[in-house]
Order: sequence, then structure tokens, then C-alpha cells
Amino acid sequence: MEKATLDERYQNDEIVLYELWLALKKRKLTILLVVLVSLGISIVYIVFTPKIYRISNTLITNQMVGAVKQSELTAAINELNELKNIRKEKAAQLLSMQVNDLDKIRNIKALEIKGSGAVRVDIETLDKSAGIALMEALPGYIQSVPSIAINLEMKKALTEKNMEDLKAIIGNPMKDLNLPSNTVVYVPSIDLYTLREKYNHLTMIIENIEEKPLVSFAWETEPPLKPFKPNIKLIVSLSLVMGCLIGIFA
Repeated sequence: MEKATLDERYQNDEIVLYELWLALKKRKLTILLVVLVSLGISIVYIVFTPKIYRISNTLITNQMVGAVKQSELTAAINELNELKNIRKEKAAQLLSMQVNDLDKIRNIKALEIKGSGAVRVDIETLDKSAGIALMEALPGYIQSVPSIAINLEMKKALTEKNMEDLKAIIGNPMKDLNLPSNTVVYVPSIDLYTLREKYNHLTMIIENIEEKPLVSFAWETEPPLKPFKPNIKLIVSLSLVMGCLIGIFA
């Protein structure tokens, strides 16, 4: 008798899918109404949320100079993002931009590309033209960062000193050998050709430091075709799913 009572209790607790389907079918208008309300809320959110565009490019270093590392580039760009939020006027001055244009920039992010020596830069902005202007201003800003500028000056000074030393040796190879004037040297102890090649290489480094930017873009920066945020497809899909779940629960 107790067993029969337990079986009846289990049967009462069982959920019959067909009966559930009939209940949902009976209240389909309620479910549809909840879905439409959820979809309407998502559309209102999409309409009134500011559209944010993502502009991306890759910064590559001048290999001839080699005075800046990936970590220094990413640090300089991340510091710029913080400076933009704390001292907007100072950041605009360093970038040679208008403060109003800098106000439209939401975020600046730099990411090292392993094994390439390059850095990927992503700018999230409310205005495409402001984002492109900031991207194009980055090479000049990076070159003016104090730590990078000091390393560049040290590289230039060291290169110029090496050029002077090489030039003196090439001009008088026997100067420091202290040989008597009547000594005949059959095999030169210094390879002048190699020294001249090194001197020409150092000359090219100086020209790169003085005439070419320390960093440049891998390609021309192009405006995005559609906003990065809000993600319309994702928001609409989630609203439909959540509307269905809430409607069924209701």
C-alpha cells in the first residue's frame, strides 16, 4: 500500500511534455508579447547607444636605427591613453590635435606582436576622422617620448663617435702601430675595405636617425566600414533568446 502511494506521488510529480506544449501553445500570445518587448528594448538600446568605431594599424620600428623596443612602444602608447584621461589638454598638445577631437577617443590599446618586433594599435573612437588623425600622430608622439628620445640621442652620439674613430683609422692606418719609418709592411694588418664598409653603414644609420621616423605604419590607415560597438547581431540574438526564456517562464 505504501508502494502504491509512492508511485502515485511520483506520477503526480512527473512533467508531461505534451501537456507542457499544450500550455505553452495556449499562452503563445503572452510569450510573443514578452519576446517583442525584449526585442523592442534591445532596439532602443542600439538606437540610443553611441556608435564606437575601431581603427587598427601596425607600427613597425626602423630596423636601421634599432633604438626602441616593443615594450617601450607599448608602454608609451598605454601611457598616452592614461594621459588622455588625466590631462587631456597636455595630450592634445603632444599629439598636435584639438581637444574636441581627442574627446571623441574612447580608448587606445597597444599589443606586442610576438616574433615580429611590431606593435598592433587599436583606437576606439566616436568619430572616424578623429581616430585616423590620432593614429597618424602616433609616430611623432612616440619619437618625442623622453625615454625614447634620450635613447635615440645616445644612439646618435655613439654612432658619430664611432664614425670619427673609423675615419681617423682609415685616414692613417699605421698611426697607432709605432713602426719605424723604414719598416716595410708586406701584408696590411688592417682591412681598409671592411672599415670603409662599416663607416658607410654608420653613415646610413645617422641619415636614418636624422631623416626618417623611428616608427612607421605597416599600411595606410583606413576608416572602418561599420561600428565596432554596439554589436547589433549579438544584441538582437540575445534579446530574442532571453525573451523566449522569460516568456516560457512567465
